[in-house]
Amino acid sequence: MPCRNYPLSGVTGTGSMFKRIFFGYLAVLLISFAVLAIAFSFTVRQYLINDTVNSLYRVAETLSANPMPQGMHGSGHMRGAFFNLANRIAYADYLVLTADGSIIDSSDRETYPLGVKNINEAFDELAFNNSTEKTMVKRDLVAVAFPVKVSDSGENASLILYSQLEVLTQLNRSLLGILALALGAGIIVSILAGTFATRVVVGPLQLLKRRANELAARKFTGRLEISTGDEVEELAETFNEMADRLADYDLNQREFFQRASHELKTPLMSVQGYAEALKENVIPDDERSQSLDIIIKESKRMKALVEEFILLSKMETVQESYRFEPLSLENAVREAVYAVQSLALEKKISIEISCDQDGALEVQGDPEKIHRLLLNVLGNALRSASKQVSVSVGAGYIKVEDDGPGFDPGNLEKVFSPFYSGQKEGSGLGLAISRAIVENHGGTIDAVNKPGGGAVIIISIPLDLTQNG
Repeated sequence: MPCRNYPLSGVTGTGSMFKRIFFGYLAVLLISFAVLAIAFSFTVRQYLINDTVNSLYRVAETLSANPMPQGMHGSGHMRGAFFNLANRIAYADYLVLTADGSIIDSSDRETYPLGVKNINEAFDELAFNNSTEKTMVKRDLVAVAFPVKVSDSGENASLILYSQLEVLTQLNRSLLGILALALGAGIIVSILAGTFATRVVVGPLQLLKRRANELAARKFTGRLEISTGDEVEELAETFNEMADRLADYDLNQREFFQRASHELKTPLMSVQGYAEALKENVIPDDERSQSLDIIIKESKRMKALVEEFILLSKMETVQESYRFEPLSLENAVREAVYAVQSLALEKKISIEISCDQDGALEVQGDPEKIHRLLLNVLGNALRSASKQVSVSVGAGYIKVEDDGPGFDPGNLEKVFSPFYSGQKEGSGLGLAISRAIVENHGGTIDAVNKPGGGAVIIISIPLDLTQNG
């Protein structure tokens, strides 16, 4: 059969695979950095706001330690308050409000002139509404309120410190600039590392692709050497194992066809020879009937051989249907022994059956297939035996022994291969068919030699095969 180069569908070049992996990695990297930057900016802003609130509270508490004079103008007027924020000096304005909302002092008198009432509802709410927390955070400013007393009248008042968020914005921008530089450097390093890592991954995959193409072209020689210490290396080892199995299968297939051709060639030559002789009238009249019998016999032999070919092919490709049902191994063995009894009498061989009644002798199996299995195994034993064949039946197993010469010790592994025959008699397909039947029942079949001489076939069938049915 000529070798053909079968293209692997769905496999693209290394460049395309590299681009997909690389750009996928880059997209994940950029998205991760973007999320990190947003989260960092939000976290820093919240931290600065909380730090501002705490600093304003401390300043307000310090200022309220002494009663505040009404109308802190002139030389006694305090132009704002300074506080520390993230190792920088920040500036805060203040208001002093009486209970009726009047401004008795402020650091920004252009915006909040003295004596004016209720000029800022938000500040009024912050200063005198007991249900409101004494902290206010808006988009552009932060304010806190602290109770104080007016020294001139002893009247209750409220000190409000407020700071514009410009300093927070500036700090945030500075930190984001530093973060941007760090992320930029991280992206460059990550891209270089990702490029290297991607090529490290794609390189072995390219070798795997090349090896797959070679296997598809039936080039089984050579081994794939990949040393990555991970799953890719394990996959390469799997490729090597697959190549070995495909090589064995290819060799067995070619040997199968060669042996099949040889098995068919002999009866065909016999049929052709006698048919030509009959046509040319070179066979005497008294031998014509015998010649026709030989033609019929060889034709039947070829027909049986072809049927075995078809049966073996179906069983090995699991195309043969199986009907599993409760089956007694003892009854199956007795029926098979009865079927070959005439051959045993003809060869003057006795068949003994022993059953282990302590074990469960019922399995889930296909009666027809199990019968064919036992006929093949018993037929092989009768062809090899000298005087006796023994059959033992137990829980999930059948053992068939003969007193013949046994199998060739060097060919025990080939006993169940197609066309293997230790003797001239038989096609060599019986045990191969038997193996296919047992394996489709989820069991095993083994061949060994007895120490004292003779062959043993051991068949093991699970007691519960409902999952295989």
